[in-house]
Amino acid sequence: MANKESASSKTAHRFQRRGFSYERLIKYFFASNAGLTIVILVLIIVFLLKEGLGFFPGYRRELETYRIAGLEFVDISRKNLTSHEQLTSLLNRAYFAEINGKAMREMRRFQEASALFNAYSDQTGPTRDLILNNPQSDAGGNSGMLAVLRENYEKQKQKALGLLPATPHLTTDERNQLVSSLRARAPETTEDPPLVVSLTENYTAAQAKFSEPLKDFRATIDSFGAAGSDLGTVITEMTESVTATKEKLQSADIIAKDRETLLAAANNAKNPAERERLLVDANAAIAEKPDVEGPMQLLMNRREDCIRLHQQLEKSVGEILPAIPQSLSQPEANRILRAAHKSWPVFIADLKAAPEKIKIWNHTDPVPLSDAITSFFTGKDWVTGGEWQDFYGILPLAIGSLMIAVVALVIAIPVGIGSAIYVNQFAGNREQNIVKPVIEFIQAIPSVVLGFLGILVFGTILREISVMDSFQWVPGFPIEERLNIFTAGCLLALMSIPTIFSLAEDALNNVPSAYAEASEALGASRVQTTFRVMIPAAFSGILAAVLLGLGRVIGETMVVLLVAGNRIKIPDFTAGIGSFFQPAHTLTGIIAQELGEVPLGSVHYRALFIVGIVLFVVVLGINASAHHFVNRVRK
Repeated sequence: MANKESASSKTAHRFQRRGFSYERLIKYFFASNAGLTIVILVLIIVFLLKEGLGFFPGYRRELETYRIAGLEFVDISRKNLTSHEQLTSLLNRAYFAEINGKAMREMRRFQEASALFNAYSDQTGPTRDLILNNPQSDAGGNSGMLAVLRENYEKQKQKALGLLPATPHLTTDERNQLVSSLRARAPETTEDPPLVVSLTENYTAAQAKFSEPLKDFRATIDSFGAAGSDLGTVITEMTESVTATKEKLQSADIIAKDRETLLAAANNAKNPAERERLLVDANAAIAEKPDVEGPMQLLMNRREDCIRLHQQLEKSVGEILPAIPQSLSQPEANRILRAAHKSWPVFIADLKAAPEKIKIWNHTDPVPLSDAITSFFTGKDWVTGGEWQDFYGILPLAIGSLMIAVVALVIAIPVGIGSAIYVNQFAGNREQNIVKPVIEFIQAIPSVVLGFLGILVFGTILREISVMDSFQWVPGFPIEERLNIFTAGCLLALMSIPTIFSLAEDALNNVPSAYAEASEALGASRVQTTFRVMIPAAFSGILAAVLLGLGRVIGETMVVLLVAGNRIKIPDFTAGIGSFFQPAHTLTGIIAQELGEVPLGSVHYRALFIVGIVLFVVVLGINASAHHFVNRVRK
């Protein structure tokens, strides 16, 4: 036996004699790949934290400058003036919505005729301009070119007449009259077609007619708008002073940062001459401390004026409020008026609180780091690159991402899970061979292509449908912007359906066949077995499919950047379901849009990394939850 072992050791490969083998080499190879994945993940986390965590101290310094320079003091009054302007805008919108609602027939007829004429002009305009700009003198030798241009004009005219938009509110005779006038229209004609002129006059007359009963409302709106003029004048005067102080403070900060950079370079310099030169430059880069107390004293001299003007504005709007009607006859006008009435108590409360805030405000109050953190996570404004003050509030971005995800999941969950149940439980082999590849093929469509389809096709079609009379009962119709939350949500639903479908079907496949066999043996039908046995048994896997679909929706960038509208503002929830037809911005979209344009290492740059960290944590949490439910299915 010993001789056999000795012979075996002699014939073994030299790597095996040293403790190596091909099997162990393959094992090490795959283990190194797994380890490399972990290392990459750790490096990503470290990089995000390194670039992002410097944001909060930098943002705290910006908020401190905002306070020291007096911008915060001015914003106490500016906030109320902005609210006053927004309320004035709401009242104006309600006023015109009431008039246009009553004159809806005339407005739509005018709009359709104008849209038809504009579509024709867009097609024929370039050739028409060439004809008008071309000299028509035979001596110049331009007669041949002019003939060619006129021939092209006629071709463009015929093409344009075949692509005219629909006009459902014009009679057939009116449309034919308008088309005939366009067909006979000479390139030199500059007047609008007679029908367009006539419908414009009818619309103007209808507006005048329906505005007559609203004269008192119009006068009330004008009085309300004029009530804030004095406060606006004072704010404008204070703005000039505090902006100059802020610029001086920012210049001093820049010089101080440059000096720190030079000192750090001097400490790391190995050449004594180079170190000496850097120290000289650092000592020369000492910023003069800006004079804050002088401008601040002038600003505080306006304190009593601000208090008096707030009290005056509060009194004026209190007298105007009873003159504003409680309701209007048109639904849209009534909705806007209700929004104004809901905003009124908040506006009055802010006006009452402003004098006390103005009295106790002090530019020497410290700005703790917690204020920067709270402002970022609860702020409603994301304002960057402005002349006044940059604010980094993630709330509107988070709400935009959440609302788009809600729309996407409301569509994708029933479609994806329903398709998986049908294919797995009810479809024959032939249907499975058709349906499964088609659904999974959607994953191969690039997201930028879907974005183009959303802009040029789906968004346009949805907007055209929204203006039809038969769909006016839908909240949010007609749609003001074709790029909105609903459009982006529909496209993201299309992208997430394959993920939900594939994982949900795998979950159903993983249910032991004995479950179905036992159910059928007890006399249950196929439908009963599916909904009472198979789906409950696969519920954890189906829930994991939904969570992974949600992760796909939250992490998508290109579609939302192209289609969501990119408006950094919390939607107007007073519109109810109609708020889903408003533009929004998202966490992923803001990173893709702004990261390539910000200065490296700036506060804005680091703010985008904090957004990335938030997004990373959210998606990681979703995927971890999905992984937990997948493990439950496997067990």
